[in-house]
Amino acid sequence: MPATDADIARLEQRITELEVKLAFQERTIDDLDAVLRRFTTKVEVLERELSRVRGDLADGPPSTADVLAALDDEVE
Repeated sequence: MPATDADIARLEQRITELEVKLAFQERTIDDLDAVLRRFTTKVEVLERELSRVRGDLADGPPSTADVLAALDDEVE
């Protein structure tokens, strides 16, 4: 039984809907990838900072001069 014009129109409509969904999914994946990359970068920065802080703590408490210098750096 050959396809009717109505069958072809429904199939074309369905293909268009699937193409739209695919485009939306591709955009969503790209957006999520960008968010994940930014998040990963922030986590890496925080891990380095934590490692530095742990090292500083292992060296003993900071001197008063070090604390004042750090505060001066924050004010600038």
